[in-house]
Amino acid sequence: MAHVIQPTRKHDRIDLLDMLRGFALLGILLVNMAIFSFPFLALFTGTPRGEGVVDRVSEFLILALATGKFYLLFSFLFGLGMWMQIERVEAAGGRPGRFMVRRLMILLGLGLMHALLIWNGDILFIYALVGLVALLFRRLQSRTLLIWIAVLFGLPLGFTALGLLLGGSTAGASGETDQFMAMISDLEQRAIAIYGSGSWGEIFVWRAFEWIAATVFYFFSGNVLQILAFFLIGMYVGKRRLVQHLYEQPAVQRRLPFGGMCLAIGLVANLTLAWLVIYGNLDSILVGLLEQLLLIVAPILTYGYVAMIIGLTRSDTWRRWLQPLAAAGRMALSNYIGQSIICTLIFYSYGLGLFGQVGAFNGLLLTFVIWIAQLGLSVVWLRFFQYGPLEWIWRRLTYATPQRMTPQPQQSSVG
Repeated sequence: MAHVIQPTRKHDRIDLLDMLRGFALLGILLVNMAIFSFPFLALFTGTPRGEGVVDRVSEFLILALATGKFYLLFSFLFGLGMWMQIERVEAAGGRPGRFMVRRLMILLGLGLMHALLIWNGDILFIYALVGLVALLFRRLQSRTLLIWIAVLFGLPLGFTALGLLLGGSTAGASGETDQFMAMISDLEQRAIAIYGSGSWGEIFVWRAFEWIAATVFYFFSGNVLQILAFFLIGMYVGKRRLVQHLYEQPAVQRRLPFGGMCLAIGLVANLTLAWLVIYGNLDSILVGLLEQLLLIVAPILTYGYVAMIIGLTRSDTWRRWLQPLAAAGRMALSNYIGQSIICTLIFYSYGLGLFGQVGAFNGLLLTFVIWIAQLGLSVVWLRFFQYGPLEWIWRRLTYATPQRMTPQPQQSSVG
């Protein structure tokens, strides 16, 4: 007899996790705004987004406080969510491996459509692939998981050190470097022309080209290993039921160990390194090393952010203020794709055509406007529906059964 597995009901969800997802949506958009509004390759060439002081300060703050921090938080939450779903399927007598493969393959398809039809900076495709690999680790003991996490963190550092050494040994090839930078500059100008005034077909081809290049970079830069590490951290936390135990405590007692210290250390370290990268006027090899150090200390600040949100929920007042975050987090997939639709309509030629014309400061303001609007829309949407529109589609395809969008009448009485 087939086992019936149903999606998580509203009263079974953990608000803390949804709040963290809603908070992560802000950080993701802060970083992604640079790719929405400016050539993708500018991230590697250091081409500034605007010449004014406020633009430079905005870029500095985004690099220090957001870059490399929030996709780690999303990765952790994704891994934790995977484990909680595995537990639910097992409890229902189902086959979690088959269920999760189907769920991740659907996400893979959504990510591919997002990348090719809307925006090349998609992360869903990579998350689905990494999630399939993470499934291979689900039967490991907690201690073994920790060993694998340490290995996955260590490998990129080793590759980075090797790359810096090799880069240092070829530093004298200035002619080749000049030619390479000239080629990159030409590609940047072509991106501005195509996204800002090109036809939809031209944008489609260029977007596909950039997406393939970005995906290859992800897999060869070590970023995928870091994402997998945070997936496994999420699975480890789920296996140990650490979040569930935290959530079962009275709100006034919820806190993460060393949270305040990590927030302080993370802020100082990230602000200092970002300052040296942008304003230090250092040798390019040293700048590369500092950028890698930023990635190393980023998880400290990510942990500090999580501790900060959990700490704020100890107050009744702050819990009320943070509820819109939980609403946005329950609709994280819809809001993530929604950010892409809104921003491409602003910056691409089939919208306002402002690509390459918006500086970092105005991009920062636009980020907060979009995010705050999504918070409000999420609250209103969930008054009438159980899921976001894309969450409903994902669940409908995953469970292969009709899914009710509106709440069941009796759910209103559940505490």
